Amino acid sequence: MRLLKNNKGQMRVIEAFFAALLVMSCLTFIPTQQSSTTHSEDLASKAQNILVSLDNDGQLATLIDNQDWESLGDTIQSTLPLMVWFNLTIYDANLNVLNNYPICNGGAVSDKITSIEYICASQNQTFAVYVLQLQLAGAN
Repeated sequence: MRLLKNNKGQMRVIEAFFAALLVMSCLTFIPTQQSSTTHSEDLASKAQNILVSLDNDGQLATLIDNQDWESLGDTIQSTLPLMVWFNLTIYDANLNVLNNYPICNGGAVSDKITSIEYICASQNQTFAVYVLQLQLAGAN
């Protein structure tokens, strides 16, 4: 009988439960921390990955050796999301521009343009080194 009359402990447990519930509900309103990588870092990583994957099997050097700028542009465009703009400029070892017209997919969609440089070596009998500058911009 005595246990039924002394319910202070039960009330403390219920009070602690509601306090914990209140704290947990307040934590849901605190905004979560955003990703530590910025949009430009993501685009730079994407550009680097595209050029490395094309150069891995020799396709990049072959397209440049053949000066097949249209196929090169189509290949890069097929690897990018729709809302990402690109511009590729190819230089020889003396930094003379090799592509006679722009390799791009329109105008920049953002003021924040990320640019990377990549070195590519020809795989045919005449050794040639190319410097590629790939610029990307994406809608935020």
